[in-house]
Amino acid sequence: MKGQVQIYRNLHKTTKQGKAVYSVRNDKGIVEDHVTEISLLNPVFRVGKAGKARVRKEKRKNVHAYIQGIRMKGKGTIYNRDDSRNEWYKVTYNPYKNDDFVIVDHQDLAVKNAYILEITEDGVWAFKPTVNKVNLLEV
Repeated sequence: MKGQVQIYRNLHKTTKQGKAVYSVRNDKGIVEDHVTEISLLNPVFRVGKAGKARVRKEKRKNVHAYIQGIRMKGKGTIYNRDDSRNEWYKVTYNPYKNDDFVIVDHQDLAVKNAYILEITEDGVWAFKPTVNKVNLLEV
């Protein structure tokens, strides 16, 4: 994890406009920034099993899922996701519905990693994600 950051949705912060705020934790485990937009290179999507089980049992959210990668310089959208040949996919995670991060339009596809990740005001986007098929009956 040397030189990488972990990004997770901050459960206690939003902007005045109601936008989601994400915490950025450095490789020493210290939160170094709060952002509404960020880009990562070689992101890996991680979900802690024990934390997920605790959320489901207690019906109370906790930080147990994050995206780890190399922070890219700059803010906002770097790449054109409107290109008709694009391979950008919107990603989400809901501990009550999913065991892993999934593609929004294909909840049966669990996202493991990608080439690039962008968090923007319209969501979390992964470029060319690696996915695994999920059996929705087991969730």
